[in-house]
Amino acid sequence: EDGDNGGTGYAKVMSETFIKKEMELFREQAKECQIIITTAAIPGRPAPKLFMRDAVDNLAPGSVIVDLAAATGGNCELTKPGVTYVHDHRVTIIGVRALTSRMSWQASSMYANNMASLLELLCPKKEQNFVIDLENPVIRGMTCVHDKAIIWPPPASVTQTSAAKTSAKPKEETLLVVQKDKKPSVFSKRVFGLASFGEFCALVALAAFFVVLGFFAPVSFVNQLLYFILAGFLGYYLIWAVEPALFSPLMSTSNSLSGVVILGGILMASHEPGSPTNVLGCISIAVATINVVGGFTVSYRMLLMFKKEKE
Repeated sequence: EDGDNGGTGYAKVMSETFIKKEMELFREQAKECQIIITTAAIPGRPAPKLFMRDAVDNLAPGSVIVDLAAATGGNCELTKPGVTYVHDHRVTIIGVRALTSRMSWQASSMYANNMASLLELLCPKKEQNFVIDLENPVIRGMTCVHDKAIIWPPPASVTQTSAAKTSAKPKEETLLVVQKDKKPSVFSKRVFGLASFGEFCALVALAAFFVVLGFFAPVSFVNQLLYFILAGFLGYYLIWAVEPALFSPLMSTSNSLSGVVILGGILMASHEPGSPTNVLGCISIAVATINVVGGFTVSYRMLLMFKKEKE
């Protein structure tokens, strides 16, 4: 169904079939959302009811509904115009009537920040004078007259978006490479539909290793080996299995684990100098210290991103 609003920015009345499908979509989406913001309004008529009670019941505890159409009745069935309350001790419904009028401070701050950034471009600290740098795409795009000459409109290289630049590039020829299917090896075959033959062999070899270890190795060595295996699992799930985008915050929050490693390394380093235990303890202290220092450095750099530079 055509959702054109005629350029007015307001919603229009839809058919019953469209509304039914819309309600089903909202009920399903409510299971995955925790914040709902509704804005639908129709001039001269009450706001349409888009978010019903059953959809609110699908929201997780602690969710929030911000109904910006509360002044005309609200888009949520449970909205109480002018009232903010908690429904069923689970979902907070905000029905403030004039919520947009409370945004003047934020709007003024954003506008002032934009103006301050523009003045920094026009009056660089190094120059300490009013400078019109036409090489700057921001300044060039907003300059109409310069040196008694009309230079508007700006060239296409300034107004062209990155998406347009990408589409303007000539298409590169693609080379299709046909690969022959490799024959599956013996170790890749499934056994009883549970695991591959190679996994079964590795499991049997590992079990045999631990049986021999249990009969002949001292108890202290077995304990240390178990600690090493647990540390390996921890390192795998903490570092190897984590997305690269999370490495920095992960490194800054794993200093406590590295601190435990340093304490363990100190205990191991207290053994006879030159012994394998002493050497491994010193190595663990060095590696964990690198992680701790790096974590604090990353945390400090992240905090600097939220600090405003002093004049």
